[in-house]
Amino acid sequence: MRILITALVAVNSLQLLVHAATTTYNVISVAGSNHTMGVIVDGKTYPLQASKDIAVLHSGSAPSGAYSYAKLDTSNGVVEKEAFQRQLDQSSEATPNEFYNRTWNTQHVADLPALADPLPSKHRVNSSLHPKDQIPTIYFSGDQHQVDVMHSNTTADTKVTLDMHLIATDKITTIKGVEISLAGRSSKWLDKLSYGFKTPKDQLLLGYRNLKLRALGTDPSYIREILCYDMMNAMGLPVSGASYTRVIINDQPVGLFLLIEAYKNEWYQNEFGDGKKLKDGRGISYQGMGSLSDLSTLGGNATLFETGYKVQETADKKHGGDGTPSYDRLMDFTKFLAEAPTTTADAADVWNQHIDMDSVIRSLVVEIIAGFSDGYLANANNFFLYDNLAEKRFTYLAADFDTTVGNTLVKLSDMWSGNYTQFPGLTLRPLVTKFLQVPAFKSQFEQLLSKASQQLISPAATNARIDDLVKMLRQDVDWDLALPKMNKDTNNGVADTLAYILAHPDWLPPPLDLDTIKDMANRKPLPWDTFVTGPTNEISLSGVKEFFEHQSKAMQDYFGQHPPATV
Repeated sequence: MRILITALVAVNSLQLLVHAATTTYNVISVAGSNHTMGVIVDGKTYPLQASKDIAVLHSGSAPSGAYSYAKLDTSNGVVEKEAFQRQLDQSSEATPNEFYNRTWNTQHVADLPALADPLPSKHRVNSSLHPKDQIPTIYFSGDQHQVDVMHSNTTADTKVTLDMHLIATDKITTIKGVEISLAGRSSKWLDKLSYGFKTPKDQLLLGYRNLKLRALGTDPSYIREILCYDMMNAMGLPVSGASYTRVIINDQPVGLFLLIEAYKNEWYQNEFGDGKKLKDGRGISYQGMGSLSDLSTLGGNATLFETGYKVQETADKKHGGDGTPSYDRLMDFTKFLAEAPTTTADAADVWNQHIDMDSVIRSLVVEIIAGFSDGYLANANNFFLYDNLAEKRFTYLAADFDTTVGNTLVKLSDMWSGNYTQFPGLTLRPLVTKFLQVPAFKSQFEQLLSKASQQLISPAATNARIDDLVKMLRQDVDWDLALPKMNKDTNNGVADTLAYILAHPDWLPPPLDLDTIKDMANRKPLPWDTFVTGPTNEISLSGVKEFFEHQSKAMQDYFGQHPPATV
């Protein structure tokens, strides 16, 4: 009997200890001016306090147990609560930084298979900026009037200084005095705006100073762009990292964005120098910006080069860079390209002395398999030539993958015919038409296209990644679609531009297709899953899975009848 009484006392004592245990709860939410946040544990409500510096982060102690977060009125009455219960990690005294109304904090997301080793020039630093298993929150705080001014005139190039807090599940990174502005060209016409931001010189965000928040405004699937970054990585190419983030500015949730890195000074160090100052220095970087930037010689006319290309980064001071844009290196390269050998025994070696042809061939393979309708092939746009001083030659870089994977400005039927020579614009661009005359390059190009069609974009390779992305994003896509949009500018750039094109059809450079662009401007709303799987029955937009399945099969059928060239 004494043993039984002792055991009962021990059990009761343990229950009292468990009941007395407390947990620090942490939730991210815009409570609103008349509400606060709380946590409900075992049917009882406990108020949480907003952080002094991070108004959207609410924390407080309450008994340990299954719990839900709630919005409270001024009397701590529950106004709204989560419709599900969360479970504590018994090994932790505090919850992660959790986002209100999300049923998960972290998830496993499958990767695409690697198809090639990284280029020898690629030495990317490891950074925690792009977590694969979660969606962090970026919270900007500061002068709301200036934010309103930025949103009310999208053409004014307004720059606003705000404090920024990157809130991951397990840590918070704060940088004060971040300069934020609207990003892009035509994207400034969309209801949901994209942003660029730059940190102070002495405060990098996990290694980076210049970053972009891509609104994904033309892609109703939300996943095409990140899949293109995945494919670039699978090819071992230098490219920005990419990850999803939620964005809140003061008391306004702005939406779900893709966080990427701008190709600016720190990016080159992080991509080619393991995060350290480049031993051989940084060379000049040219950005192709459409029509006049197809890498033709332009008759040696320097003014036309200045019109068609942007000097994204000048050479550093060590190599004569004084901040003044120079087009000499680019003009020399286009002259070489016009005269480059194609049939001599040393042709491939000569080409590689001027530009890393692996970077060219792999990048253009991605353009084709991913249906990049605003890249070098289709629009002489969204590519960079970086003067890689460590190798004493150019490295080709691709960027901005919003119009890809069936989201198109050109005829979809030409893009996924299977015959790569019919890809829109391919026969117009001197870089690709010339290198395809070099037997070694043509063989490498076709062999890699064939391999990618089988191993990188087949449903067997892509579906697991797509399904996991959909699972991770579903609640945030619903949230994003329901939010008010920030563009307060009444000028309708899309309608105005479309009207101009209709009145001046000759203005539209080939192979951009007028009917496809009209369809893009007038798409019908569809369920999100339809945008992912298809069919959409739109000539400017396929489903993501639909595109890969069609593109993979068509290319395999083509190479089955026309085997890749061999040397």
